[in-house]
Amino acid sequence: MRRICAVLFICLFASGCGLKVERPKEILVTDIMMPADGEFEPGDRVTVTASGFESGDEIRFEIAWTGGSEEFAPEGCAKGVRGIVTERTAGSITFLAPGHYPPSTVGVQLFRGGIFQTLGTIRVSDGVQHEPFLYTLTPTAAGGTSVARGPMYASTDMREEVLTTGLTLDYAVGSIGTGTACGMADGRLVDLDLVTRHTQESGDGALLAGSISASAVAALYGRDDRLYLSGGTSQPYSWQLPEGVTADRIVRQPFAYAFQALLLTVRNDDGTFSPLVLPLSGGFGALLGPAVASEYLLPYWIMQPSADDPARLERVGGYAALHGNMTWFQPLDPATLELKPKLEQTDLLVAGRVLSMTQCVVAGEDSSGEESSGTTVPEVRIGVMTEFEGQREAWIYNPATHSGTGVLNDADLSAVTGIFLAQ
Repeated sequence: MRRICAVLFICLFASGCGLKVERPKEILVTDIMMPADGEFEPGDRVTVTASGFESGDEIRFEIAWTGGSEEFAPEGCAKGVRGIVTERTAGSITFLAPGHYPPSTVGVQLFRGGIFQTLGTIRVSDGVQHEPFLYTLTPTAAGGTSVARGPMYASTDMREEVLTTGLTLDYAVGSIGTGTACGMADGRLVDLDLVTRHTQESGDGALLAGSISASAVAALYGRDDRLYLSGGTSQPYSWQLPEGVTADRIVRQPFAYAFQALLLTVRNDDGTFSPLVLPLSGGFGALLGPAVASEYLLPYWIMQPSADDPARLERVGGYAALHGNMTWFQPLDPATLELKPKLEQTDLLVAGRVLSMTQCVVAGEDSSGEESSGTTVPEVRIGVMTEFEGQREAWIYNPATHSGTGVLNDADLSAVTGIFLAQ
């Protein structure tokens, strides 16, 4: 008994004095050979050879940088970042170089059964997207989708293919600041990593997806007569559908977030459409607006000064409807759920039929009109792909000034099925 007490006393004394007894490092693999010196780009395949790899082995990263980028500090690190493994054998493991960080030195660790073993280090180039890009979706001959990108206001010779998925994407919703997007493929969610050029299915049975903030994309699911929101919020939301409305009548297109609610569209039996509004506060029932005679009803959002505090911007919105050969972006009255009917009341007027629409926020003009103040007001940009008199075009619009810039023409868009903005 005295011997046991003595041992316990020695352990407690050592702990109190700050002494630390380290476990021997575990050896999971031997004969490690890292790639030759050089810098990898995010998404490049990196292969490490060694003896003893197993089928369940994972890769973790310790990422350190000394030159910050935008929201990143001048110096920083990220530990425990999960790597994307593409191939494992008994003699090698292949993974994608990480993205979304400034130029970094990356420690590569093997992870197995709660045990880490350091394999070595690699250098990875800048993985931060510094500006929004316009992306296009184009079907492939094999039945998948090719995603290409180009600057928002540049010519087509600056476009490049980013990635290809074997799924046929109905549409994609981009986010700002994450370098990612979320696509929909026949009810399946598809995560698109636009930096590492990687795709992954993340969910099944979704009705539609949409952006609920600059950087968050969420999905809606239907069960019985209710809708459920998944992702992007700190609490769950669900809504009872209005009487006579079923999930199969909800139009499969991106929803918009405005008036602290989600804006959707319902197809009526007579060929008209109605707004379907899902409040995020003040109730749990979905609200149905009056019918609108149009070939489509596309929800959108813009930013405008709050009536209570003009210094604060808030999201408001409405629906784009086709009237003749023009698409009117008509503001929604959140009290009556009616669209403002007069041409002079529209937020934006676009020639032709809108085939695809996307939105994002960019840094706008200096709020004081002087470059020295450095205070900018965020501005909305709306991208549309239209068809007018048999010709397709893509434009980027500033709804605040009712002006737009043509980006792509019919030759560039002949096979494109959708567009989205992301950074």
